[in-house]
This record gives sequence, C-alpha cells and structure tokens, in this order.
Amino acid sequence: LIAMCIGVSVYAQQNLAPTQINVFKNGTYYVVKEGTVDVKNYKADLLMPLQPLLGTYWISTAKDVKINKILFQTDTIKKMKQVTSLTDLMYANKNKKVKITYRFDDKNVREINGTLSDFNKDTYLAKIKTNDNKTTYLQTANILEFVIEDNPVEKINVDSLARLAKIEFNKANDNVKLKLIYMQSGIQWIPSYIIKVISDKELQLEMKALVENYSETIDNAELTLTVGNPQFFYGRQTDPLSFNYLSEIFKTTTLLKQFDNNIQYQSYSNMNNISGNIGTGILNDPVSDYSGFTTEGEKTNDLFMYKIGKVSMPKNSKSTFPVFAANFTYKDVYEVDIPDFINYASYKYIGGDPEKRYDVFHSFKITNNSTNPFTTAPVFVLNENLQPLAQDQLKYTAVGADVSVQLSKAGDVIVKNTEEEIEILENVKKVGKIYYSKVKIKGTILINNLQNKKIELNVTKNLTADVNTASDSGKITKSGKYYGLNPYSDIKWELPLSAFEKKTITYQYEVYISN
Repeated sequence: LIAMCIGVSVYAQQNLAPTQINVFKNGTYYVVKEGTVDVKNYKADLLMPLQPLLGTYWISTAKDVKINKILFQTDTIKKMKQVTSLTDLMYANKNKKVKITYRFDDKNVREINGTLSDFNKDTYLAKIKTNDNKTTYLQTANILEFVIEDNPVEKINVDSLARLAKIEFNKANDNVKLKLIYMQSGIQWIPSYIIKVISDKELQLEMKALVENYSETIDNAELTLTVGNPQFFYGRQTDPLSFNYLSEIFKTTTLLKQFDNNIQYQSYSNMNNISGNIGTGILNDPVSDYSGFTTEGEKTNDLFMYKIGKVSMPKNSKSTFPVFAANFTYKDVYEVDIPDFINYASYKYIGGDPEKRYDVFHSFKITNNSTNPFTTAPVFVLNENLQPLAQDQLKYTAVGADVSVQLSKAGDVIVKNTEEEIEILENVKKVGKIYYSKVKIKGTILINNLQNKKIELNVTKNLTADVNTASDSGKITKSGKYYGLNPYSDIKWELPLSAFEKKTITYQYEVYISN
C-alpha cells in the first residue's frame, strides 16, 4: 500500500492578500489585506478570519462602489484537501493508467494493468478497464500495491463549513477592489538584546526580534513591530460577528480588560524551532562582531514602530529579524537599593538589623542616546573577548534616559543601614478627630569598599516620609503619592570611592504618626 503524507490545506481568501501587518508584544496583531473580488448578482463572498477582535473588522471599497450590506453566515465552501488515504487517492485519479497488485486468495497474489475508469467512495469498489478491453471490479481491502503511471493527483476538492462575509454591493461590477482590516490573536513578537563590550567606556548594543506566527500565512507584506503600551479596552475579546450563535450583550462596566490585566508584555516563550536570520554574525568573526545598522522606525503618539520591511512568514512558524545595532557610552558602576525596611508611620518603631548587608550589584549604566526607546527584553552581555559575562533584563528606556544592566553581586562592597529617633513633637497636627505627632529620624549608611580599585557606588534609599536633608549631595525626590500624611520619597547618591575606602553618609526625615 502506498504511504501517504497526511495534511489539510487552509482555504484562502481569494484576491485579498496581506499587505501590512503590525505586531504587538501581547500576542495580537493588526493586518491590512487588499485585492479584488469577483462580483456576481451584486454579491461576493469573503472567508472570515477565525476570531477577529471586537470592533476591529472593517471592509472598505473604492469611491465608485458602496457596500449595502454584509451578511455573516456559516456556509459550505469548496476547498482543496491533501489526500490522506488510498480511497482518496483512487477517487482523485480516475481515468489514470494504473497497475494494481492485489490478493486473490490466501495463497495467490495477482496484478492488473489498465485504466481506473471509476471508483465508488461509498462501497470502496474500483472499476478497472484492463488493457485487453475487459472490465474488472476490485475492493480496496484486497489491494496490496497501487501504482499510477502518470503524474498522480494528490489533492481533492471537498465540501467544508466556513464562516463567510457575504457582501452586497450597490453595483454589479465584475471585479471590485476591497480593503479589509482587523485585529486578531495568534502573532506576537519577542525582543532580545546582546551587549558586546568594546572598551571601558563604549559598548555595542544589538537588538533582534523573534516573530511567532500561529495564525495565518503572511506573504510579502510590510511588517511593523510596535513598542509601547497601547490602550485596547476590550483586549482579546472576539467580535460577535464571528459567532454562529446569539451573542451576549456587552457591558463595558463588567468587561475583563485582558490586555491590561492578563497579558504580560515581558513574556518570554519557548524559542525552539526558530527559523530566520538572527543577524548577530559569527561571534569570533571580527568583521561582523561590531557592525552597526538601523531599522527605520517612527514615533506615533506614545508608541514607537519599527519598520522591518516586506516579509513572508508561513503559518505555525517562527522567524527572527535584526532590528538595530549601535554603539553607546556607559559607566561601570556599583548599585545598591535600600528599602524602607520599617514603615514608621505604620509600626511606630525603628526596625531593621544593623548588621544586615544589602546586595550591591556591579552594573553597566547606559544612556539611551539613540533615536528610539529600548523595550523590556532579555539582554546577554559579552566582554571584550566575546566571553559571556551575564544575562539580565533590559527595562523600557525612553530616549535620553539611563538604564542599568546588572552583571553580578559584589561581595567585596559592604553596605549597612541604621536609623535612630532624634525628636518627637506631640500632637502637632489634627485631621478630623485624629491628632498626629511628628517624629524626626536620622539614618546612617555605612559603606566599606574592600576592592583594591576606585569605584563609583550609586545608592538609592526608599522612605515613606518627608526627607529633610541628605549628606554628600544626596538627591531627594518625592513621587507625589502619599501613605496617609507621609509622602513616598527617594534619596539617590553617586559616590566615588577610593580603593579600600570606608565612608558614612547620613539623612534625616520626618514622619507623622497617629496618636
């Protein structure tokens, strides 16, 4: 018996091809399709996308033709299907010259040559006109081998149910130009970065995009990748025009805003079976290691869009595209974040362990002096010899802003933090029926650089309080948000430290507590 490759092809929208596709990082995409449709009796049919997102499915025509009505209906269509069995193969190859080997009885095998003049799919009975002009009937259950002398037909036209948009026009033109737009789930892009250190002040940052297509075939369409957090109120909610049943009434007050709540922009999915051009070059090739390039992009309102160009992506495939590579200056720094280990306004006492050491990280601080923002993504760091140093997450960074990439914990830079009450002023404020006292607190940060080299240490201290002073040119910022009467505040220091230097920095703040 002939072994067949099983597969089913997808019915395509005739004469409407994707021309533009804009992919977001949350698994949704926007597509523009254009072309012509054959109009008969003022009507034409289009195959619906599987699950267009609510309110995004729109069809437009040329100025001289108008759409009177669109009927959305499940109907029977013809589609080509790959043969999946011997019966399909025999049905598709009627009137072909064939040679059939079949079992005559338990002991005998015979061969028959001729033309397959007919085949009944219901009874599995083949009718063969032999070369000596006789007619033989044969059940497929007895066939051992089926040989087609000419080129075999391996696809058959079958009936299939599909959701159709039945368009009624105001004119009976033979061909009408249409533009179809919609959004749908099933295609997303995942960015990633690589850093290659060039010197102690310069590095190259390169970005690529992995595009995962599990929705539909894209052929020679303009691909755009969007960076940002657009507002899609209805998220992935499907448009009811694709339902073959009575849909529920949409209540905007109770809708799940899936785009905001359930979809993570920083999603990292399985990257197996990746195809396409990575664009990073061979890592030991000095010619391509530091080659710079830029993908055209544009800022639209609060979004940035990379214009990748024309691409083709089969359904159920993954492709990578180089986006940009450019040189940036950086500072080699050490960083430590010290939280508000006890919210004094809540617990009314000084907490924290005076011997606790806070993690200090060796980092690269990069200034984004390019023309496009960095988007949140993994970043892989290599040294000057292209050996791996670290992997971190590069966070969203606007043009002109700074971002830190952490390399490792620095165990030889010690940072500790203690606090003490220095004054309490009773009942200094009344809000409603509640009296508040003001507590003044002094904090001390002890630093010890055990390395035999000069470093820069960036310290950030978070507080739920009104900070008054910070030594050593500490920069005080308030977020504008409050916990009761107390603002959320930060203090930041940029401290040069000599080899083996010990240093003490201080700050003072005031906090209101209820009596």
